[in-house]
Amino acid sequence: MPSLTCRPAALRAWTVRLALALVVLPVVAQRAAAQDKVYDLTDVTTLPKLSSSAQTARLIQSSYPSELKKNGIGGTVDMEFIVGKDGKVEASTIEVNANVPALGAAAKAVAEKLEFQPAQVKGAPVRARVVLPLVFKP
Repeated sequence: MPSLTCRPAALRAWTVRLALALVVLPVVAQRAAAQDKVYDLTDVTTLPKLSSSAQTARLIQSSYPSELKKNGIGGTVDMEFIVGKDGKVEASTIEVNANVPALGAAAKAVAEKLEFQPAQVKGAPVRARVVLPLVFKP
């Protein structure tokens, strides 16, 4: 029957690998979590800013449901979403609060096309939660 012996050099090598794994893995996990963190606007050093308010106005007008516009129905739609590090709205995060469902759908379509200068913390772009009212005026 073969004997199960472990050479001291091999044991030291495994001990070093295990120690490195115990130190490195938590650091890697922390960095990954920090990259996914979503900041509140109170926690950023630079607020996200719409790249073009004129473009946003055009998007609102082009997305305005024609039937509602024709009948003089307008309103404000409150939206909440996450602006990514690249300045784009993360579509899956868009939440809409509207009294008129068609305006809510139009606002969501606008939000998906919005572009921002991203929020920053200490000069680095970060993901941030934004609350934005969109006003539809007939």
